[in-house]
Amino acid sequence: MKFLKKILKYRRKPLTAFLMLFNILRIKIKKIVYVLKYKVINKNISIGNAVRFHQKTILTGKGTIILKNNISIGYKLGGFYWNGFTEIQARYPNSEVIIAENVAFNNSSFILAANRIVINSGCKIGANVTMMDFEAHGISPDERDQIGQIGQISIGRNVWIGNNVVILKNANIGNNSIVAANSVVLKGDYPENCIIGGNPAKVVKNIPVYSECEIPSAR
Repeated sequence: MKFLKKILKYRRKPLTAFLMLFNILRIKIKKIVYVLKYKVINKNISIGNAVRFHQKTILTGKGTIILKNNISIGYKLGGFYWNGFTEIQARYPNSEVIIAENVAFNNSSFILAANRIVINSGCKIGANVTMMDFEAHGISPDERDQIGQIGQISIGRNVWIGNNVVILKNANIGNNSIVAANSVVLKGDYPENCIIGGNPAKVVKNIPVYSECEIPSAR
């Protein structure tokens, strides 16, 4: 093995050989731990550059999951870290979950697409967030063993989603908006630059947007 040859080369310098062995083992262990951080049960996975799995993450389903560049999943200080995990599931062959660049997840989220879920760039996703683009069961009592209506979910750019939020089918959240903790977001088009909250969620207030010349000066 190559690393043994490197160590034997310095057999007359035991301290150097020990440090080299330590460094090689440290790198190999780090790689093994990284691999164990996420489990892929899906062949249709695309993972971009600088995607970091800080919490155990399961990528599953028969559909397509695309994780673009610079995505972070899990946060050690965010709660639910040690015993939780994040699951991203594209359930059926034509299902899609697309997560754009620079998205950061806290811990223990569940993203489940029967059709299509898109999270655009720059979003911040809190802990224990659920997104489902379909009704798991039919509404009528005699349809409870069947899948319900299927829709889609779209999260705009730079959206901040608080802890324990549930987002359901046909919800479209505009750019720069905030979804307050514990909200349940039902179908509808929610505008840009606003705070959404409640169960069912509604627009609570607008977020001021200033141009450069309008930014208030500090006093």
